[in-house]
Amino acid sequence: MSRYLIIGGGVVGGRACQGIRKVDMEGRVTVIAGEKHLPYQRPPLSKGYLMGKHGLDRVYIKDAAFYAENHIDLIQGVRATQVDRAAHSVHLEDGRILPYDKLLLATGGYAWRLPIPGNDLPGVFTLRTIDDANAIREAAQSGGQALVLGGSFIGAEVTAALTQLGVKVTMAFPESRLLEMVVPEVLSAHLQAQYQERGVQILTRVKPVSIRGEGKVEHVELDNGQTLPVGMVVMGVGIRLHTELAHDAGLELGDRGAVVVDEFLRTGDPDIYAAGDIAAWPDPTFGKRLRVEHWDVAWRQGLRVGYNMAGQAKPYTTLPYFYSDLFDLSFEAWGDLAAWDQVVQRGATESGSFALFYFAQGRMVGVLMANRPEGERTAMESLVKARLAYDRVAAQLGDEKADLTAGVS
Repeated sequence: MSRYLIIGGGVVGGRACQGIRKVDMEGRVTVIAGEKHLPYQRPPLSKGYLMGKHGLDRVYIKDAAFYAENHIDLIQGVRATQVDRAAHSVHLEDGRILPYDKLLLATGGYAWRLPIPGNDLPGVFTLRTIDDANAIREAAQSGGQALVLGGSFIGAEVTAALTQLGVKVTMAFPESRLLEMVVPEVLSAHLQAQYQERGVQILTRVKPVSIRGEGKVEHVELDNGQTLPVGMVVMGVGIRLHTELAHDAGLELGDRGAVVVDEFLRTGDPDIYAAGDIAAWPDPTFGKRLRVEHWDVAWRQGLRVGYNMAGQAKPYTTLPYFYSDLFDLSFEAWGDLAAWDQVVQRGATESGSFALFYFAQGRMVGVLMANRPEGERTAMESLVKARLAYDRVAAQLGDEKADLTAGVS
């Protein structure tokens, strides 16, 4: 009987349990979850759960009954401290040593705090865990002034949620515009106008230098000389990867310390797998390694790695996908939006129905869309996978009268 050991209680860990059980109903499955929660997903934490619209039933991947009925052991609130590859075992902080035949590293990352004075004052938050969301929501009930540091998705989503909770929010970030690293200027301008209409103050090209207060946060000093009175601060400035276990076990690490895996999400050790935020896998569409910090990748990789650990070895070939909800605007994106040099727009951003096609070095690399006809939406993934040439398709993509449902040539 196989022994499957999963380190990580996030999306990947929860989905891997499902994948294993679809193939192997007999093997022993154990999940080491560092938090005292069932395996859960993070997108609701900055959206419905943060605003109090949804409960933990919308956050947890499965309820407790699922794990009991499928004979999956959950070790909650305990962290792994060492992977002993030679002994095929994992050491826990409480002294236990667990054996494995197949091991999954699904350790994800932790929210980064800017290394500035006062970053640990009461009232200064990050958002990565259920407990983080609970603390932010509790602080937000009193209203007042909040400062959100960071102009990417987590900062934008938290700002939208806090504003809808009645908090007066200021955003501050070093980039020149909102979501600068992911969207072109036309969409940044549209979003920024939407935020400002709802009372959000946006400060660009600034960084905080200190956070001050007597017993709790009261002021934040910026590098432009401005001092903001605030009652709470949320840092949405990215994550750092939890890859210490992989490093100490001698597994190969790549860019930003990501764990290098093959197309089956397997590390250089054939009995150890990695997936989700920490994994850099060979992507067939773009012919390079990708590492993506989005829910859909974790969701799909989790199931696939579970299948593969249990013996149903198939490569992971899914195109990266993500979505976001910012006030009334919901959009989706496919592909690799990390770098581009040309964009073709279909539809007007102010209409709320548009698509932005991203190109790099003359080839399509991704698309971001909102409220397009369903036929167009279902065609987006295949359009990106085709790596279409800009010179051949730009005019057709930008013409709303052109039918994209049959493909573009």
